[in-house]
Amino acid sequence: MNHRPENNIDSLIAALAGFILVLLFTRHGGTGISPDSIAYTSAARNFIDGNGFTDYTGQPLVLFPLFYPFFLSVMMFVTQYDIISIAPFLNALLFATVIFVSGTIMNRFKYSTIWYKRIVLAIITVSPSLIEIYTMLWSETLFILLTLIFILYFQQYLQTHKTVSLIKAAIVAAIAFDTRYAGITLVATGCLLLLFDKNLNWKRKFTSASVFTLTGISLLSINLIRNATEQGLITGTRQKGVTPLINNIGYSGNVLSDWIAFRTDTHLFFEILAIGVMILFVVFFIRNIRHWKAYYTYENIAVAFFIVYVSFIVVSSTISRYEKINNRLLGPAFIAFVWISSCQLPKWQSYLPHRRLKQIFILFSMGVAFLLIGSYVAINTNNLSWMKETGIPGYSEESWTNSHIVHYLQKHHEIFETDTIEIYSNHNQVVYFLTGYNTETVPERAYKKDVAEFTASNPCYLIWFLNDSNPNLLTLKDIRQLKHMKLLHGFRDGAIFLLEKKTGY
Repeated sequence: MNHRPENNIDSLIAALAGFILVLLFTRHGGTGISPDSIAYTSAARNFIDGNGFTDYTGQPLVLFPLFYPFFLSVMMFVTQYDIISIAPFLNALLFATVIFVSGTIMNRFKYSTIWYKRIVLAIITVSPSLIEIYTMLWSETLFILLTLIFILYFQQYLQTHKTVSLIKAAIVAAIAFDTRYAGITLVATGCLLLLFDKNLNWKRKFTSASVFTLTGISLLSINLIRNATEQGLITGTRQKGVTPLINNIGYSGNVLSDWIAFRTDTHLFFEILAIGVMILFVVFFIRNIRHWKAYYTYENIAVAFFIVYVSFIVVSSTISRYEKINNRLLGPAFIAFVWISSCQLPKWQSYLPHRRLKQIFILFSMGVAFLLIGSYVAINTNNLSWMKETGIPGYSEESWTNSHIVHYLQKHHEIFETDTIEIYSNHNQVVYFLTGYNTETVPERAYKKDVAEFTASNPCYLIWFLNDSNPNLLTLKDIRQLKHMKLLHGFRDGAIFLLEKKTGY
C-alpha cells in the first residue's frame, strides 16, 4: 500500500466511531471509577492545588508511577474542569487516537490490503477489551497509545539506525514506564530487538542498548528516588504472590479466549491456549530473525512486544500479589495480538495461484472476521443495555451513588469535622469520591503493623459498607475481637460505628 494521506480516511472514520462509542457507554454516570482511579484523581487534584503528588489520604503517591496523574493534572489545567467531568471526553479522544494510529501503522505493514486494514480497524473499534479500558479512568488508556507511538518510532530506528530515532523511541518508553510499572516491557522490547539486529555489530548493539536503556529508565528512576525520599519505599508496600505460575498462565488464556470470543470454562483449555499462542508467536519472531526484511517491520516489533509484555504480566503476578490476571492487565497487548494473528492473511492470499481460490480465501477470512465482530457487537449491546440504566461498574455506578449511607454522609459532615477522632472505612475511596472527605482504610490482615496501629487508635469511627466486600481486609468479626463497637447509625447498605479500645490491648 502507498502511504498517501487520503489512504487513512478509513482510520479517521473508525476513530470517530470509537470516539462516539466511548461517549455512548459513559453517557449515564460518566467514566467508571475504581480504587486506582481515586488514587490517580486525588493525586492530580492535589498537584493542581500545590500539595504535590499526594493521594486522598494525604500521603505521597508511591504505589503508582506519577506520569498519569501528571497527565490528568495537565488536562485539568488546560480545560479548567475537574478530571471526573472531562474524563469521558478525554478517554474518547485517547481511544480515537489509538484507532487512528493503529490504522496509520497498518498502512505500512509489509503485507496489507484495503479489506484487511478495514476489517482489523473494525475489530479494534468494537473490541469489548478496549471499550472496557477506555470507559474507565485507568492509566492503561494512555499506556496503550504510548505503546503504539513507541512502535512507530522504533520502526523508524530499525529502518534508518539513526541515533535520534532511537532516542525518540526511548523517550516514549520512558514516559510509558513512568505511566505504568509494566512500561518496563517497552524497554525490554527495545533491547530484545537490538540484540538480534543483524545490521549492528556487537559494539554498536551494546552502545545503542545502553543509550536506549538509560534513557528509557530515566523518568522512573527519578520517580523512585522521590518515593524513597518521601516514603522510604520505592513502589509502596507489596505482598508476595500466592498464585502458582500455571494458574496465571490459565488466567491469561482465559483473557485470550475472551478476545477470540470462544466461550468455555475449561481451565486446561485456557492453559493450552496461552501456551500455544506464546509458542506460535515466539516461532514467528524467530522466523523474522532469520528473514531480515521481516525483522524490520511493524509486525515484528508488535510480536516482540506481545511476547515480552504477556510474559512480564504472568511472571510478575506470580512473584508479586495483585489482582487476578484479567483483561485490564493484558489489554495493552490486545492490538498486537490481533495484528500478529492476522497479518499473514494478505500474504497467503497473494500466494494462491487462481483468482477463484483468492476469492474463496477472502470470503472465508471475512466470514470469520464478521463472526468475531458480530460477537463483539452482541457483547457491547448487552453491556450497554444495563450500563445505560446503572452506569459503568465502579464507584460511579448507581449502587454507590444512590447508597443510603453515602447520602447520609453527604448531608452530615460533622463526623468528618473532628480533629481528635480518626475515621476508618472499608471503602475509603468511596468516601473520598462521593463526599470529598479523607478517611483511613481498614487494614489488611497480612499487614500486622497496620493492624496494630488500628487496634491502638482510641476512639475512632468506622464507616462500613456492605457493598463489594474486600476479603483481604479485617472483617466486622475481626474488628469485634479487637474493639468495642457501638452502632451509631444503621443503613440497609452499611453502618457507622464508634470503636473504642478493649482493655488489655
